Amino acid sequence: MPIPDFRTSAPFTLGVELELQVVNPPGYDLSQDSSTLIDAVKADVTAGEVKHDITESMLEIATGVCRDIHQAAAEFSAMQQIILRAAEKYHLHICGGGTHPFQKWQRQEVSKSARYEQTLEYYGYLTQQATVFGQHVHVGCQSGDDAIYLLHGLSRFVPHFIALNAASPYIQGADSKFASSRPNIFSAFPDNGPMPWVNNWQEFEGLFRRLSYTSMIDSIKDLHWDIRPSPEFGTVEVRVMDTPLTLTHAVNTAGFIQAIACWLLTERPFKHQERDYLLYKFNRFQACRYGLEGVLTDVHTGEQCSIADDMSRLLERLTPYADKLGAASALEDIGLMLKRRKSEAQSMRDFIAAGGSLIGLVRKHAEIWAAG
Repeated sequence: MPIPDFRTSAPFTLGVELELQVVNPPGYDLSQDSSTLIDAVKADVTAGEVKHDITESMLEIATGVCRDIHQAAAEFSAMQQIILRAAEKYHLHICGGGTHPFQKWQRQEVSKSARYEQTLEYYGYLTQQATVFGQHVHVGCQSGDDAIYLLHGLSRFVPHFIALNAASPYIQGADSKFASSRPNIFSAFPDNGPMPWVNNWQEFEGLFRRLSYTSMIDSIKDLHWDIRPSPEFGTVEVRVMDTPLTLTHAVNTAGFIQAIACWLLTERPFKHQERDYLLYKFNRFQACRYGLEGVLTDVHTGEQCSIADDMSRLLERLTPYADKLGAASALEDIGLMLKRRKSEAQSMRDFIAAGGSLIGLVRKHAEIWAAG
């Protein structure tokens, strides 16, 4: 199967996707009613999209092509209000978070579509175990070569993206000891992790052809790398983040990624090479396990620092680009979060340590989401 031509996009435009939890009070387990909500709201959504994900407890909301984070925030806010009204009608609640803390994967119903049914046939129980919830951010690029440069550049900051949105410490009724346990769910999938090394778009086309000739994939959507090019949209898609608890944090994350993309493609500060990925999985693990307190190791110098400290320095470098893009507020909010050194994962653990229950935690998350 030939890869689609890379569709030129306006540089640094955004598309943001959020996978949300549909929960059933008063027990606050995952519901299997996302189809009911989608049917109830799809006619009322005029900007963006509300759609299915892998299982019936997942509800995905996605913006259209946005020029900046303020347009993305407005689209999400409008969708949120429509969904909340429908959820109230059907006695359902909505919340964020990268995992539901106590759902059982065996109870998950795969959404009725040919693609998801094929996924279930191919991957078996892994498909149901993938009932976890993430944020994806698309950034527009002018060319395929720009997309490959941007992909390699953004890959350096995968630990930062994971730590920033870490919101999945509890899974299957237990504390995972990870700040973000969600990425571990995908470790059994054969295409997990970074994209195989290519230098440019021509080499990527060759990689795609070789994969498609083996019958392992039918389209680019079958490649679930941490970051992947999306030629049909003219974007690079970052896929490693947990869904945060609030729309504000989701929008801030998109602004952070957008500012990094602008810096990378404007200054071209790195000469990418395959060796850059030597410690990729080690640094990624640190972010998943310890969040902002995870330790980054520079593959070229061996120098080490915490993800939070490195991110603080990065924010200073990004300030002029954020100002240019209208994303200054995102960096300011992230800076305050870093000063507090308190992620959403830590807030969840604090709630439980203070005597809260896992049911109470999901109830609290639904209240946070409903409050906007």
